[in-house]
Amino acid sequence: MNIALITARGGSKGLPGKNIYPLAGKPLLAWSIDAAKESGLFEDVYVSTDCPDIASVALKFGAKVIERPPELATDNASSHCVIEHAIEELALKSSDRVMLLQPTSPLRTVADIKQSFEVYDHNETCSCVISVYEPDNTPAKAYKILESGEITGLVSAEAPYTRRQDLPRCFQPNGAIYLFSVEGFSRSQCIPKLGGFPYVMEEERSLDVDTLADMQKIEAYLQRK
Repeated sequence: MNIALITARGGSKGLPGKNIYPLAGKPLLAWSIDAAKESGLFEDVYVSTDCPDIASVALKFGAKVIERPPELATDNASSHCVIEHAIEELALKSSDRVMLLQPTSPLRTVADIKQSFEVYDHNETCSCVISVYEPDNTPAKAYKILESGEITGLVSAEAPYTRRQDLPRCFQPNGAIYLFSVEGFSRSQCIPKLGGFPYVMEEERSLDVDTLADMQKIEAYLQRK
């Protein structure tokens, strides 16, 4: 059984009411619910929240609601604890799979969801699929600071001075998709860190909403498309 889990607490600081803020005619949360439902791959779509307003929007757009305890809705509460709570509330089996869809990634599509499952199913050693993007400015050229105060290349001392095409490809997570089995999560007590495979998305569709400016960028993208 496949379950879509959307985590949406009410206490946003950067943009109050962020998860139900209107984006191109519908609440931000609804973009993730609609994509999950339209994929046809999930037994159910659940929204874990502590907020009655978010719960109301979730129900309106056809999701089911997991009532999140207040202690799991603080700034310090980890996503792993929220996932664990959902697994326990839904009494999921070890063979069930969970796709975590963060509502702040509205440009994730039905095709992204389907292709992430294909990555999982086509790799025997896969324990997790994570959506990523390849940034124009590769992190392989970055520096780190040593205890002495000196800087050196993050990947190697030579990397900052090496041609991009001669460096290993580097990716950044975009938060849009995390796919894993209940067994893998329970074994690691978190989203599995080993056996992860990437699902690569375009950088322009990897925008994450934290502020009003982010919302405006996504609005502009949607208008262009």
